[in-house]
Amino acid sequence: MSAATDRQWAVRDAVLRWLLAKTTEGYLSPIVDADAIGEEVGWAASALTPDEVSDAANHLYKEGYATGMPVRGIGIPRPRLTLVGRRAAKTGTPLRSEVDAREAKSRKRLISSGGEVVS
Repeated sequence: MSAATDRQWAVRDAVLRWLLAKTTEGYLSPIVDADAIGEEVGWAASALTPDEVSDAANHLYKEGYATGMPVRGIGIPRPRLTLVGRRAAKTGTPLRSEVDAREAKSRKRLISSGGEVVS
């Protein structure tokens, strides 16, 4: 994978961990803030951008890890962890590994049913 893709997945994981930390502190729907997220999770790479954080929150929303009210042009400014999101955040397993596992399982299912895998 490319460095940009690796960073994208890392930002998603950071936002998920941040949401869990905020929920634990009693903030159920915190305002998405790139600087606050970076500080909370100890982000060591180059600073998070508002666009990256917004994209990550949108991904978490689309995948069912967070809920919230989508706002046109902004995304999900105040995400809230779902039960699925809370479980994923508590395991500490990167989200990418869950996606890779699902893809491997569906490839295996396709092969066992006689289908052809095209990469």
